[in-house]
Amino acid sequence: MKIEVADPGMWFAFFYVLSFAVTFVLIVVFSLRKRIPLLPVLLLLISASFFTIAGSRLCTVPVGEWFNVIDGSAIHYNGRHAIGGLAAGFAALFLTTEFLKTGRESLVLYAWITPAGFGIQKAGCLLNGCCFGKVTDLPWGICYPAGTGAHYSHFAQGLISGPDDLSLAVHPVQLYEMIIYFSIAFIVWRASSRFKKDWSAVLFALSLSLSARFLVEFLRYHDGSGPGMKLIAGISMLQLALLTAAAASFVSMLVLESRPVRKVYVAESADPPLRNSFILVIGLSVLIFVFRGLFTSYEMLALNIRFVPAILLTAFYVFASLRTTGYRLATTSSMAVPLFLVFHAFSPDTVKKESVKDFYGRVGSYKSVDFSISEGDFYSTLMYDPHEGQCGTAYTHEDYRHLYRMAGGGFSVVKKDESSVTTGGIVLYGGVSRETNISKQWEKDNLLIGVNPSVRYDTRWYGVGVGAHFGNIRWAALSPVDKTSFDRGTRYSPVMPEAYLRVGVRDIFDIQYNYGFNRPVSIPVLMHELSIGSGLGVAEAYSLRLGAALSEQYSCLFLSGEALLGTRTGIYAKLYFGGDDFYFSWPSTDLIGRTARLNLGLSYRFGFK
Repeated sequence: MKIEVADPGMWFAFFYVLSFAVTFVLIVVFSLRKRIPLLPVLLLLISASFFTIAGSRLCTVPVGEWFNVIDGSAIHYNGRHAIGGLAAGFAALFLTTEFLKTGRESLVLYAWITPAGFGIQKAGCLLNGCCFGKVTDLPWGICYPAGTGAHYSHFAQGLISGPDDLSLAVHPVQLYEMIIYFSIAFIVWRASSRFKKDWSAVLFALSLSLSARFLVEFLRYHDGSGPGMKLIAGISMLQLALLTAAAASFVSMLVLESRPVRKVYVAESADPPLRNSFILVIGLSVLIFVFRGLFTSYEMLALNIRFVPAILLTAFYVFASLRTTGYRLATTSSMAVPLFLVFHAFSPDTVKKESVKDFYGRVGSYKSVDFSISEGDFYSTLMYDPHEGQCGTAYTHEDYRHLYRMAGGGFSVVKKDESSVTTGGIVLYGGVSRETNISKQWEKDNLLIGVNPSVRYDTRWYGVGVGAHFGNIRWAALSPVDKTSFDRGTRYSPVMPEAYLRVGVRDIFDIQYNYGFNRPVSIPVLMHELSIGSGLGVAEAYSLRLGAALSEQYSCLFLSGEALLGTRTGIYAKLYFGGDDFYFSWPSTDLIGRTARLNLGLSYRFGFK
């Protein structure tokens, strides 16, 4: 049998995208039929797919080249490794499941749809000639023409004489795998009703897939090096890893199923926390953009077949869940950010004449305009009226909820020389904060407006900054108030100072203290912030930071990042995680959970000199 097709790479890309399209249709159909929330299933598959592809690529790139992957200059690394993709994808599946609080039905759907998608992809592998098999005399052996891996390998070994010859007949292992994956999908689908625990179907499908791959490896061609190198009795290192992982998955499933069922399973009938879906959409869009250099155009198209509907669904649910028109428009419009990121990441690949780092290395000054929004739902406890208690000073406590939406725009000028960067700018901002006294059952709306001039001076090893806010400024009272009576949960001042301090090499690793420097503004939740981070090799274009926001009563972790889309347009995101306070808790707020808060921003740079 001979396979000779025009442009085999095109057929590989076609079946790759087709697999995502078909599985997307299956997800929609079975989610509606089983009444499974569609959005979390889509996000589950997107997260696992993204990290599987990224993990398979990154594990073949030297760690020292990872920054080059981000700025797109590591295009010569185009290898993939299945083990790295499997590990990263499974980890992402577990973490996303926990984050979205998905249940058994979603995982069962993932367990059988994923092998079905792999089966469709293998048709493209068969036509492309990649991952070909060993030489065989069987009547269904396949011969490949010049330009394919099988032909080149046989020519290099002297098994064929020239480019006009076909390769020797080889095992169509891609066809074997296609049949196997479809069979696994059918088996898992039929057996899913027998499983009692959430993860059993996934572990069962994983053990079958790994076992099948172990067997197929006996028929797949290897060049005698790397993970395909033989160890004992014809078994390679890769096969040993596959067999071990398959056994571990199957044993884990048996152990999980042997445990008693503590509650009666009820089918999923409600969406998971919408805030978590919103956060995940934002996070995935940023990751897809930052690591777009790892993906081919057809891989990006395949991801977006699932991701764009997920973004639009999230926007619809957010719009439908909010009652106030202003909050609806402000929050729903923020979903334009992930759409912008994924479409920009999908733009056709071009050869970069100059990297972002080199471009800013020769720029002496530039100007920037930016727009940013922040939103949150924050609980606080007001302490006032200090008096003698059994163990010293005691306070009267009142619980407050602060629901806010803020927006702002700014202009800044950046000047550089060989040793320093000076940034001066001004921001105008405004918004609404709804302050609810939970203890006394009243609420007030605060109109917050202000202007914020600031200046920063940065060298390679340190940085300092000062500024001030002027206007109608209110912020949650997060420290005791030494007054006998206090009728608000917020403090007021027409002026609020801000400060910034950095120590460390900005583009590699540094430590920062920040009070008031935020986009668009820190109010109404003003806290001291201490963080560590890196400029990812390009201090003026990218950053990734992890830190803690601290006050006398409360604390929370936060994660922030920024990146440039080309050399002019930039993005910014900062997420304050919810949860209970990690170092202190007042009895009156033990039952009040903290919720996540989010800042988003866009900027445009111009006037380069």
